[in-house]
Amino acid sequence: MTDVSVAYNQSDFAYRREEGINQSSLKKILQSPAHYKAALDFKMMPTPAMEMGTAAHCLILDGQEAFDAQYVKRPENIKLTSKEGKEWKESIGRKKILTTGGKDDPWGAVQGMAESLRQIEWYAGTDAEYIKRNEVSIYWDWLGLRCKARLDSVLVEEGIVLDLKTTDTVNPELFTKKVVGLGYDFQAAYYAKAAEEAYGKPFRFIFAAVERKAPYSVDLFEVSDEMLEEGMRKCEAALRRLKRCQESNDWSNNAPAINTLRYPGWYQPFIETQEPEEDLF
Repeated sequence: MTDVSVAYNQSDFAYRREEGINQSSLKKILQSPAHYKAALDFKMMPTPAMEMGTAAHCLILDGQEAFDAQYVKRPENIKLTSKEGKEWKESIGRKKILTTGGKDDPWGAVQGMAESLRQIEWYAGTDAEYIKRNEVSIYWDWLGLRCKARLDSVLVEEGIVLDLKTTDTVNPELFTKKVVGLGYDFQAAYYAKAAEEAYGKPFRFIFAAVERKAPYSVDLFEVSDEMLEEGMRKCEAALRRLKRCQESNDWSNNAPAINTLRYPGWYQPFIETQEPEEDLF
């Protein structure tokens, strides 16, 4: 039995300070040891879409009180460089400002996404255990390495791990491409493993995807057994590679190689069109 511990509603700051390998860094080692090392050494600057996703996670998973403690709506028609604006900004302390309107409408989008998700029973927030089962931190040993995971939602009785994703589209084909391209299969397997270690039973894994723009459509995507098994193979291969790198202290990048470029299957070959003959008269 591995040494497993579970922390409920642990702050993100406290989670990051705890010892353990997280999945987002670990999967980089499948690219190269150098990619893994860089992920640890260099903090990635969040994009506006990522910041909006973080705000949505806070409101939906942590609740209104936690959201109000961290975020504030920027008043309309106020210039932050003006005396009034500077005074207002000073009054809000370290709260993050969400603007309204514009191309992305961060404040409106966060509220809209939350409202759409609350139509699903899992996110309605009406049961007494709602906050407790969100933002669950799990620490355990896997292949001799200390691992950690922060799960969005764990429904223990149902045997389900839920992961919230804000996205451009919930079109199944396009979302599947995102899952594969961004390594979400790795994340799903890693988190399902964490839940199994913590609660002693297998878990299903479901992505709850919500679009960032109106009408904030929501859809649910369960990760198949086949995808979880493939993700598990990747996780264990990554852990074994990490152990070898730690033992050898070799964090080399991949050696350059010549790759042959070929047209993808969707490419349509160029066909020369017949040029019209010039009018002689």
